[in-house]
Amino acid sequence: MATLTIPDIAAVLTTSDELTLSKIRQIRRVAEQNAHDRAAMIEAYKAEAGKDKVRQAALAYALDFAGDVDEQLAGSNDPLGKAILGLAYLSIDEYDDGVKLLKAAGSKLEDAKVELVRAYLDAEDLNSAEVLVKDLADGVDADFMRGRLEEALGNTERAISLFESALEQDTEHVDAAFKLGVLLDRIGDDDMAIEYYLVCSDANPPYLPGVINLGILYDERGESNAAIDCFRQVLAQNPANERARVLLRDSKATRTMYYDEKEERQREQQASIFKTPVNDFELSVRSRNCLAKMNIFTLGDLVSITETEMLNYKNFGETSLKEVQEMLDARGLRLGYLREDDERGMNKADQKTLAENIDRMELSSKTTQVLERLNIAKIGDLLGYNDVQLYRVPGSGQSVVQELSTALGAYGLSLPQPEIKD
Repeated sequence: MATLTIPDIAAVLTTSDELTLSKIRQIRRVAEQNAHDRAAMIEAYKAEAGKDKVRQAALAYALDFAGDVDEQLAGSNDPLGKAILGLAYLSIDEYDDGVKLLKAAGSKLEDAKVELVRAYLDAEDLNSAEVLVKDLADGVDADFMRGRLEEALGNTERAISLFESALEQDTEHVDAAFKLGVLLDRIGDDDMAIEYYLVCSDANPPYLPGVINLGILYDERGESNAAIDCFRQVLAQNPANERARVLLRDSKATRTMYYDEKEERQREQQASIFKTPVNDFELSVRSRNCLAKMNIFTLGDLVSITETEMLNYKNFGETSLKEVQEMLDARGLRLGYLREDDERGMNKADQKTLAENIDRMELSSKTTQVLERLNIAKIGDLLGYNDVQLYRVPGSGQSVVQELSTALGAYGLSLPQPEIKD
């Protein structure tokens, strides 16, 4: 298949490497969640029509082209082919035919048995699932499926233990991480739920239902900025995800309302403080008289004048200036506070920072690897990428983008965040 266009996750379809049902399921998940990768897979599928039937059918299944799978694999004696066709039938609710094919494939393929257990559990046929799950070879898939069975039976603690076991064996087992997040959220352990949802966010590829749940949980905790980051990550993968778009809009509205109320309270408090007469403060008679002659009667008047203007006034000397500055310092204010221009140009110190090597930021190995994929060597280079672009880099996720945002914040910098239009 066309190696130049097909995503890395589906590269196994272009080689003679072993193809498993687990890998096919992962490819299907990417096709469902990532609009860009799906488009690339479709182009690859069109270009290779008529080639290796099993691998072509695997890609057709990943793209949800069930009719094409049937056309290519009907009557196949290949165990993997039978299993793929069985999964395709299950995807269009042809349950009996799908189960029959997975049973036939299961005599030769262990992961076909795993998919058969999954089919039973999805259909809530717990008796059949319980019988078959005992025959699964011990390992990550067996523990996960046993966890799902225990969850369905209402044994939450046992299910959590089995999902944890699966995740210990495969640290990027997003299905287990997602289940753990859901169960722990349900019993009120928000902190641990967040930890497991972060596994979904940071996995390669990320598991978007887990990222959405992470954002919802952040929102419920009043952490609107973190929630917005999650929904932006989802939309970076799939701009058509309407649920993420609605949640993003709601989170922005919540944050805006919170900041509007907070800023209004701060303005009211500041206005009240600035109305305070300067005579209320412990200043010398000489300083008070000088200020009165300069028509400075309130704290607001005082922070509206600059140090230079004050020293230029007749009879106002260094001693009085020091006295005024100490009084303002004690209140976190300074002369000229209300005159400062927030639109400062970039000074030499800022320019030097942008030219610094990215190593200065002392980033984690995971984040460093993401930046290496983008050939980012300088801090200034990083500002050429926005958060959406970074979320799309393989291996990126909430932890990476948050770490970069924090590191840049230490220098007074921030990642660009382009508007995601409704």
